[in-house]
Formats: sequence, C-alpha cells, structure tokens
Amino acid sequence: MLRSLLIVIALLTSPPLLCAQEPGIELLGIGASAIRLSPQSLSTLPVVERDVTFETSKGPATRHYKGALFWDVLQANKALDGLKPGDQLRKTFLVSAKDGYQIAFSIGEIHPDFGNLPLILVTKVDGKKLEGNWRLVAPGDKRGARAVYEVTKIELR
Repeated sequence: MLRSLLIVIALLTSPPLLCAQEPGIELLGIGASAIRLSPQSLSTLPVVERDVTFETSKGPATRHYKGALFWDVLQANKALDGLKPGDQLRKTFLVSAKDGYQIAFSIGEIHPDFGNLPLILVTKVDGKKLEGNWRLVAPGDKRGARAVYEVTKIELR
C-alpha cells in the first residue's frame, strides 16, 4: 500500500517525460551562434496571406497560406546588414526538413529589388494551425517541389 502511494506521488510530482515542443526553426549563418525562430519571434513580423496553386499529379491544388515573408525574417535578424547589394546577391540559403529533404534558394530570388519572390514561412494552412513544424512555400512556382514541410533548419551561406 505504501509502495503504491509513493509511486502515485512520484508520478504526480515529476515533470512529464514527453513534452510537445513548440514549433521552431534553427537559423544558422547569422553571427556566431544559431538563432531559434519561434512563434513569438514571428508574431512581431507583418502577416502575409496568399492563395497558392500548385500543379500536382492529381491536377491543380490550391491552399490558403498564412505566415511571414522569409525576407522579413532575415531583415528582423539583421542577416544582411553591412553587406553591399552585390555581396547580398552572392548569398544563398539551404532549407532543411525533418525528413532530410533540402532545397536551396538565393537571396536574389527573394530580395525585393530583384526577384521579389514572396517566400512564406507558413504557420497556418486553410485557416488551421500546422501540426508539427512550419512550412516554407514559394508562391509563383508552377509545381510545389520547393515547398518544404516540417522545416527544422535554414542555413544562410
């Protein structure tokens, strides 16, 4: 009886073994240490919403995406501060997903003065909060192969 009571007390007072981790992305290549993007850090940025259509093997698919422009994330973290425009255009970034999928983009593609691709770090799809980590979506692409699900890391190079 005493043993059962002690076990119950231990279970009630110990921290949970499995905690759902808040969505977040590790941003590397800015300064000496990694920056962790969190819902709080994104909440200070302007919100963008876009209806995006991609061709799929089953025909066109349209979704409504909500989140922040990745360009705004870079600006908020002063990623390109001090670099001349030509030096900025030499920069690339590699987006990595939980399953190992990776896609590279260039700063020139998303820079407002050049390609101006509104690359979105997505937090909601069709009005629903994502299960797991965020997505990165490239509106304007004909196919969705550069849309990255469950983004875990973005490395600026």
